Amino acid sequence: MLTKATLSSEWIYKFYKELENHGIENHGLLIMKDGETVFEEYAYPYSGDMPHTLFSVTKSIVATAAGFAVDEGLFSLDSKILPFFPEYEHCESDEWDNLTVRSILTIQSNKEFSFLQDMTGNYAEMFMKAPFRKDKGFLYSNNDAHMVAALIQKCSSMNLVDYLTPRLFEPLGIIPPQWETNSIGECIGGTGAYMTLSDLAKISQCYADGGRYNGVQVIPEWWTKEATKKQVELPGRENEDGYGYLFWLQDGVFSMNGMFGQQISYFPKYNAVAAIFNCVVKDDMNNKLINNLLVKAFEEDSTEEWDKKLDDYLKNRCEKPAACEALPTVPTGKIFYMTPVSDTLAKFMFPASIIPRSITSSFAKRPKKNLDRVSFDLSENVFTVRWFEEDDEVIINCGLDGNPRLSECSIKGYKYIIWSYAYMKNGKLNAVVKPLNTLSTQRMTFEFSGDTIKIQMKSTPSYPEFIKGNAEQSSFVRNSGKFKPVIMKGLDWVLSTSEMTMKFKRLASAEISTKSGPI
Repeated sequence: MLTKATLSSEWIYKFYKELENHGIENHGLLIMKDGETVFEEYAYPYSGDMPHTLFSVTKSIVATAAGFAVDEGLFSLDSKILPFFPEYEHCESDEWDNLTVRSILTIQSNKEFSFLQDMTGNYAEMFMKAPFRKDKGFLYSNNDAHMVAALIQKCSSMNLVDYLTPRLFEPLGIIPPQWETNSIGECIGGTGAYMTLSDLAKISQCYADGGRYNGVQVIPEWWTKEATKKQVELPGRENEDGYGYLFWLQDGVFSMNGMFGQQISYFPKYNAVAAIFNCVVKDDMNNKLINNLLVKAFEEDSTEEWDKKLDDYLKNRCEKPAACEALPTVPTGKIFYMTPVSDTLAKFMFPASIIPRSITSSFAKRPKKNLDRVSFDLSENVFTVRWFEEDDEVIINCGLDGNPRLSECSIKGYKYIIWSYAYMKNGKLNAVVKPLNTLSTQRMTFEFSGDTIKIQMKSTPSYPEFIKGNAEQSSFVRNSGKFKPVIMKGLDWVLSTSEMTMKFKRLASAEISTKSGPI
């Protein structure tokens, strides 16, 4: 809702339309001017009080923790990393002498990495063993940011949530967030925090105000200046000033950026924060539309005509769930198991889950096996799918009457709120499933035939598109020379099978008890 006339509804409307034209799914937009929220809107079923996965926006929260740690003397920016982790084997190299806290805060460790490596184990141990790259300098990775988090935990004897709660979250009135951890209890430094847009806008504005909030010094003032100042050049990146301490810089603007279009930017020219949650694989257009279009809303007043146009657009942009005209025929009270062939194909790279694989690939903890033991229930207005992802029972209640239902589940210790509905199309039962705090959507098709069930999952964000983009950044592909086109073409072929239909069969006739109905 627009709350001040000094913000142009015309340019906000045009910004939304351009997002739509470029296939960018918006979940939320919040604008602050002069420290006050002047616009805040969410696309149903997303809402302002629902924490949202941040991906690499997490890195800037880690940077904030580092500022406190340096200010408190836990370590300095010039402290060398190697002496802090003597318990781990490390690769032999003279380059350890140059690997400092400053190096990892500017993502210049020069260490080899993969965005797709398994974070469930001891990430710090993997980092210490990893060889140094031949191509030196800035190369964006999760590894360096995680080492900042691991270092803070080691020196403070607290994980990042506990460390930041009295220093940052409580002073800003932020509920301590869910934050993914690895098997040894470290908060993942490169990704993994879940927060709201208003939480992030507060933090951004606090940086802009020299670390002060409601007249109280929260973040050390010197750190707010250093973290958002150019610390490293980014050669080949058009119109970008550089990179600070886990903050992106461009034309005087500092930003916290995360995969799939999460961006919180402060514009000093307007004393304005623009915070946005989107869903798009290639998020370069996201940044351009904010910097070239949305900022024009700060320069002009609103009008009644554009206010109405924007209001009408926002009211009508939400997904309209379909309703079943007649109840489908569903095999209830039976257990179905994935066939061996489907099981092998479905878990290529990452196992099939209710959470799309483009999302679970960045999780610190994720199931190692495909969803299994599927069963169904049907009431007058609810289609229920029940399965197990390893030891976690996942029950999804899909509204059949045009009214989505909410379900709650926990997978590997992470809690999710699932919004879902189902409808018939071309003789098949279709379900739209949104794990709301992950930004993702699973579109599922069920075909029932005697003792066999076929389930097809198509996800947003696109898994093949995501994997291909990350593969291009991996050291294996980067260093493959003339073989790179062949590798990428082979990857295209392999990924063409990654969202194939999974087949389940009923192996026993025993009846089971299933749960149904909305929470």
